[in-house]
Amino acid sequence: MAASFSPTGIPAAGRDAVLLRVQQLLQQILALESPATIQPSSRLRDDLNVDSLGMVDVVLGVEEEFGVRLGSDINLFERIVTVGDAVELIMEKTSGRSI
Repeated sequence: MAASFSPTGIPAAGRDAVLLRVQQLLQQILALESPATIQPSSRLRDDLNVDSLGMVDVVLGVEEEFGVRLGSDINLFERIVTVGDAVELIMEKTSGRSI
């Protein structure tokens, strides 16, 4: 059976696993009851009420959880608008290795 791929050419199963881990991470950071309310289209600032300090917590959490270095410049905060954006960036930073 052939693997299912997303439009970016990354196996969908890998993307789904990253999304699940990001949802769980955000649930912990934001003290939410369930990660089910966190969708790829959820906007971090507008929908999940993540302020600038919260974004720093998210970045640090992602770096620790996935073993990647995202940085903290203003371009990063403008680039990660939705949960899906965070997943895409993680997939990009971890391409070619098991996560």
